[in-house]
Amino acid sequence: MISVVIVNWNSGPRLERCVQSLRANAAGCQIVIADNASTDSSLRFADGIDGLRLLRSGRNNGFAAACNTGWRASEGDPVLFLNPDTECLPGSVECLAQTLAADTAVWAAGGQLVGPSGKPQSGFNVRRFPSIGAVAAEMLMIDEIWASNPWSRPGSRAGGAAEDVDQPAAACLMVCRDALELTEGFDESFRPAWFEDVDLCRRIRNQGGRIRFQPKARFLHHGGYSLERLSRRDFLEFYHLNQIRYFRKHHGTRAASRVRRLVVAGLLIRAAISIAYPLAPNASRTEAARTFWRVSRTISREGGNRP
Repeated sequence: MISVVIVNWNSGPRLERCVQSLRANAAGCQIVIADNASTDSSLRFADGIDGLRLLRSGRNNGFAAACNTGWRASEGDPVLFLNPDTECLPGSVECLAQTLAADTAVWAAGGQLVGPSGKPQSGFNVRRFPSIGAVAAEMLMIDEIWASNPWSRPGSRAGGAAEDVDQPAAACLMVCRDALELTEGFDESFRPAWFEDVDLCRRIRNQGGRIRFQPKARFLHHGGYSLERLSRRDFLEFYHLNQIRYFRKHHGTRAASRVRRLVVAGLLIRAAISIAYPLAPNASRTEAARTFWRVSRTISREGGNRP
């Protein structure tokens, strides 16, 4: 049996569409919803659905903690972590499971995320492990003027063949239970979200496991539902503090310090550009610049100190 773990936090009608797609296109799977203290009506549909287990938390413990709660309460092997803003297309869950079953050296597999138009979300779907060069290219806006730079290469080819990769997005990531047990799952210090999936994939690779991207397993991905509920400032702070945490954990304090300086420099560059941008209204320019400035101060103060 395959278990599917879905972390829910005020995801509205998206969650029901995700569950219904699994019931229609992946019959026999155990569905586990780990809810992070949602206050909307997203769970109303769940009562009485056969094969669905609902785990409610009294507070929002973050994505990693909810994933761990979900897979530890599940019974299947493998376990598919699926975002509530995705919809399973016919045969996709079975295709991922077959990818794992075909080679015991493959510990995890990710599917192809496609947008509502059917076009693959290639930039988001699969990435290489973060490097200081890639952070520099992003934060110093080298990507904007040199898209083909060697530091920001895509994580997979555009073709239709399966291949080994560094890190598929956790929006659709299937992992063998033995790998979850060995790695102890997601690192819950990455709160509330971002970089916990990168970290898990890095630890799987460090333990000798392979990670496979299977483009034949297709999942519709709407995307962005978490960002809709966060301010720009909160997102930037969560994202970059966890980014620095990742580098400290896997590359040491010196690398983390370099990343922190690059992030602060990039934020200040964006603050200056926001003020100077001639086409935006003065109020929005000022607010954007203020946000980048405040986040840069937080990263300067906390980015080097958090464990």
